[in-house]
Amino acid sequence: MRDAAALRDRLVALWRVTLARWDSSGVLILAWTGVAGFLAVGGYGVARLVAAASRPGYPGCHRAVDVAHVLMGVGMAVMASPVGGPLPMAAWQTAFVLITAWFLGAWAYRLRHPVDRVGWHGSALHHALGAAAMVYMLTAVPHSPSAMAAAWTPGPHTGRAALPLLGWALIAALVVTALPLLRAALRTPCARDILTCGRRAAWAQLAMSAGMAAMLATLL
Repeated sequence: MRDAAALRDRLVALWRVTLARWDSSGVLILAWTGVAGFLAVGGYGVARLVAAASRPGYPGCHRAVDVAHVLMGVGMAVMASPVGGPLPMAAWQTAFVLITAWFLGAWAYRLRHPVDRVGWHGSALHHALGAAAMVYMLTAVPHSPSAMAAAWTPGPHTGRAALPLLGWALIAALVVTALPLLRAALRTPCARDILTCGRRAAWAQLAMSAGMAAMLATLL
C-alpha cells in the first residue's frame, strides 16, 4: 500500500510539473493527439500479429515488421507524451539498436537475394532508418544520468539535439525511402483481410514515418 501511495504521489507530482512546463493548451492537445496516433499505429501492428497467429504460413519477415511497428508506435507515444511512459530510456535505446541492426541485416541480405518484396510494408532500409532515428532522438537530446536509468521515461521529449546535420540527414532519408510507400498507399488494392490489405498497412507506416520526421525536426 505504501509503495502504491508513493507511486501515485509521484505521478501526481509529475503531472503538475508537466502542466507547469506546458503552459499552452494547444501544445498539450497536439501532444496528446500525437500519442493517440502513435498508439493507434502500434495497435494496428498488434491486430496484425493477432491475426497472423492463426496463419501458420504468414512470413516471418512480415511478423518482424509488425513487431517493429508496435515497438515504434509505443516508443513514439512515450516520447510525445507530456507525462512520459514506462521503461528506462536505456531500455528503449537497446530495443531500437537491435531493430536497426535487424533491418540493416535484412536490407543487406535482400540486396543479394531479392525475394519476398512487399512494397506496402516498406523496405527494410526504411525501417532501419526509422529505428536509427529513434536511437538518435533518445541519445542526442541532453538527459540527466538519472533519467537514463529511471524506471519511468520522463516526458515530453524536448531539447536541442546534438549533431543536427545527422538529424536532418535522417529526415531526408526517411522521406526518400517513404516515397514508394506513398505510391503503394495510393495504388495498392485493399482487401477485407487485415493481413492482405496493403493500402491500410502502407498508410499506417506513412503515418508513423511522418510523425517521426516531424518530432525529429522539432529537436533540431
